[in-house]
Amino acid sequence: MTLTSLQRLRVYVGVVEAGSVSAGARALGVTQSTASTHVRQLEVEVGSLLIERTGRRFAPTEAGSVLLAHARRMIAIADEAVDDLAKMSLRPLTGSLVVGATTTTTEGSFLPTALRSFTAAYPEVTLDLRVDNSTTLLRRVFDGDVGVAILADEVNSPELTVLPLEPEEQTVIVSSTHPLAGSTVDPRTIRGSVVLLREDGSATRKFQESLLERWRIPAARTWTLASTGAIVAAVAAGLGMSFLPRVACQDALELNKIAELSLDPPPPARPVCLVHRNDRHLSRAEEHFLALVSDGAPIEGATQ
Repeated sequence: MTLTSLQRLRVYVGVVEAGSVSAGARALGVTQSTASTHVRQLEVEVGSLLIERTGRRFAPTEAGSVLLAHARRMIAIADEAVDDLAKMSLRPLTGSLVVGATTTTTEGSFLPTALRSFTAAYPEVTLDLRVDNSTTLLRRVFDGDVGVAILADEVNSPELTVLPLEPEEQTVIVSSTHPLAGSTVDPRTIRGSVVLLREDGSATRKFQESLLERWRIPAARTWTLASTGAIVAAVAAGLGMSFLPRVACQDALELNKIAELSLDPPPPARPVCLVHRNDRHLSRAEEHFLALVSDGAPIEGATQ
């Protein structure tokens, strides 16, 4: 039974209960010709005359009476289904929300603010935050383990929906005791510096390597550390310099543990996006989180 057939059944029941096509049409809010057409089309569809129209008599035939009983039940079931679906949309949102995020998203303002807003609106949803580097998170998105993920990287895949967020500001950091702390320098003046990078597979490392290529610091040496927090601590201890999102360095900068260094040209802002698979059905929790992120205030602080 199609939706069109269901509408014809509604009209048929309406005109029979009203006692005439004209009265039924008025009750249903349609024209008399529309009601008559629906009844005739229904008779063609079932292959039987449904209403006896002789003289003043307007009553269902034997076939019409059989159909009338079934039609009332079918309409009631359809209305019940619509009501149940409506109630579902009004129920408190439950279940779990799995969000993938690159490391310093949890240190900046974006993700805590977004999750706080989400949990305030949907307190019965359980949160599961998966923090990892961009390569691993993209694999988890493709595998279906993570529904939505926030990455500080340029993502171009026909299999993914990519929602651009506000780019993150980058900075160059050195120890607060570094002789050039707070100054503007030519890359050649920091010849032989140790540059601290994130691990392979991290989009932050890829971005850091692009900056190294841009600045061409003479005889620069690179060391690898597996987290942004470890890099900030190592810079504060004087083990080297690094290029990181400003939001990841903010606390250490305010405490004067590290200082900024201005290089020419300055590091560009880094793209940030939220991704999910095109062919994956999003859960209600994921849909609501996506709507919150899409409709919210400008987003900053998301990074690898």
